[in-house]
Amino acid sequence: MNEQDVRRLLYQTEIPNILRNKPATRVVNEMVLLRGAARVDVAVINDQLHGYEIKSASDNLERLEAQQSAYSKVFERMTLVADERHVEEAVKQVPRCWGLIVVGLKNGKPYADEIWPPALNAQLDSKALAQLLWRDESLELMEYFGLLSGMRNRPRKDLWRTITASLTIEQIKAFVCYKLRTRKSWLSTSPS
Repeated sequence: MNEQDVRRLLYQTEIPNILRNKPATRVVNEMVLLRGAARVDVAVINDQLHGYEIKSASDNLERLEAQQSAYSKVFERMTLVADERHVEEAVKQVPRCWGLIVVGLKNGKPYADEIWPPALNAQLDSKALAQLLWRDESLELMEYFGLLSGMRNRPRKDLWRTITASLTIEQIKAFVCYKLRTRKSWLSTSPS
């Protein structure tokens, strides 16, 4: 199965279950993280951030270690969706807090089987979360908590630094999830 096939299967199996349980969820393909240093294949955003990394039959797992480091800073839950040819190696490589779904073909039909579900990631990074906010969103958060004095014209990195120094990770995460879920200029997309 190629990446598009795996993504389509994810949208036919996992995503509908999530949307049924949490209709206010937004799904974003190719979400950029860490100021462009990383990109997750599918991000599911509701009161948590859940990322899905796809490894199709034509992929390899060489970048997985670096991706784990990046994703653990942002996603409370993370799932590797791996073609059956990668499963043996993926079981050895993915952290136990990640979920693992195997995909492939049985009798010519696509299937997706969960090997284990994701657990809560306790290693979130407040700066990485704050960097998901656009400038106006950062200013809105700072204004809400009374942190805006003298900051309106400061560079984004100063805004993020103030946010991370002044707010708890839970406060940042809640606002980030809300803003990412409700952004008007983002399109919730599904594969064609």
